Amino acid sequence: MLRKLGKSNQVAIPKDITTTLGLKKDDYLDIYIDNNKIILEPKVLVPKDQAYFFTREWQIDERDAEEDIREGRITKTKDLEGLFKEMDK
Repeated sequence: MLRKLGKSNQVAIPKDITTTLGLKKDDYLDIYIDNNKIILEPKVLVPKDQAYFFTREWQIDERDAEEDIREGRITKTKDLEGLFKEMDK
């Protein structure tokens, strides 16, 4: 799709592309050059106090926990004391 660079160096993204990618007004795009091409990559801003939950380490731990739950590798306790007793076993 051919587009013309407009006033203030703006480019309109075609509706079929924004629909396909689920982009909406005020969404953020990371813009960079790769191999002499302009790349627009949708991004989601995360509050600083929530950033840890999006780290690779946290995501791996989450996947492991979900697998443990699916496989029944869980311990049901009512309080911390019961949890520590189970952990000591």
